[in-house]
Amino acid sequence: MKMLNVILGVLVLAAATLAFPAMLASIVAGAAGVLMLASAGPTLAPAPVVQTVQIVRQVEAPTVNVFELEGGTGVVVFRQVNGKLVSRFYRAQA
Repeated sequence: MKMLNVILGVLVLAAATLAFPAMLASIVAGAAGVLMLASAGPTLAPAPVVQTVQIVRQVEAPTVNVFELEGGTGVVVFRQVNGKLVSRFYRAQA
């Protein structure tokens, strides 16, 4: 980059001695534009920071109590659902 600045500076001085006065302004403006574009260079935007969060929840195994009815007519199953005790009756197949 610094070498390019030196070369362009020498070219502008050479053009100033060789060119007509009306062309000198165009040459200086062109050289200034080239220097401005060369000094800007490509800029890379930083990559966005992405955080990954894993939510782990420990689930307790539901306690299930099974009671068989007298005579084998079926079973009643008790379990907890959302903090409430729920029962379900299952008939035996005959």
